[in-house]
Amino acid sequence: MKILIIEDNPDHAELARLALEPHFEVCLLKSGEDALQYLEGIAENDCPAAILLDYSLPGIDGLTLFERIIENGYDMPVIIVTGKGDEVIAVKAMKKGVYDYVVKSGNYRAVLPSVIHKAVKQHEVEKEKAKLSLELKRLVITDDLTGLFNRRYFYKKIEEEIVRAKRQNGKLSLILFDLDYFKEYNDTFGHLEGDGVLKETGRIILYSIRDKVDSGFRYGGDEFAVILPGADKKHASDVAGRIKRSVKEKKMGNVDISAGIVEYVPESSMEDFIKTADGALYESKKLRGRGVNIK
Repeated sequence: MKILIIEDNPDHAELARLALEPHFEVCLLKSGEDALQYLEGIAENDCPAAILLDYSLPGIDGLTLFERIIENGYDMPVIIVTGKGDEVIAVKAMKKGVYDYVVKSGNYRAVLPSVIHKAVKQHEVEKEKAKLSLELKRLVITDDLTGLFNRRYFYKKIEEEIVRAKRQNGKLSLILFDLDYFKEYNDTFGHLEGDGVLKETGRIILYSIRDKVDSGFRYGGDEFAVILPGADKKHASDVAGRIKRSVKEKKMGNVDISAGIVEYVPESSMEDFIKTADGALYESKKLRGRGVNIK
């Protein structure tokens, strides 16, 4: 486990190194500038597990350096070292996110290994909690079968995009899909094969839309939706056509797609926007796979 010590006083740096080396691999740097340069050039798997940071550094002081480390997205616990009488600075640093502090008084170096072990452990626990929280949020808004977002999140997302489109006077389009002949396929080949069709449709939708711009949803059963921020009806029609062709090319029995497309107009409510797309889908269903309907 590598520990980065940033300390301009060579005697203090050497004493800290001697205190830590029985427990850790130690890297010594003399200034904030050196530290930022070191971190910028280091591989992710070679990053230090923690940083022991002296507050009184030439050029960039310890607190400013810590803020720069956070701003640059480096994810590691920082323990700040202050002189006696600088406890107010240490508390200020803790409020900004420093994991712990050590005051240079008495035999303070004896506590360094335990302080660092504690900070590293705390950091690992917090990272695991954040990971679990993120996964829980993902599960709440995701359809298990297809990997698309679920219906619950559809309403939240479309409301957000309507607000953004109004605020920025931008375009917004919605596609509602329905799988034609899916019931017949399901009845003929069974639910497992039917689930395979739904999964494949979800994969095709994700492949056909813009990553981190558009959003795909399983709207319910064999119904799907795509929200396209910044897109007009022409772009939405191209996307729907691409998805339709891809589904047909998979030759999943007679399964095909009908789609209803609508472009948002500012005077529409969210309910009217969805209702218009649903009406376009209904008209498209009458064609049974022969086209999409645009409102």
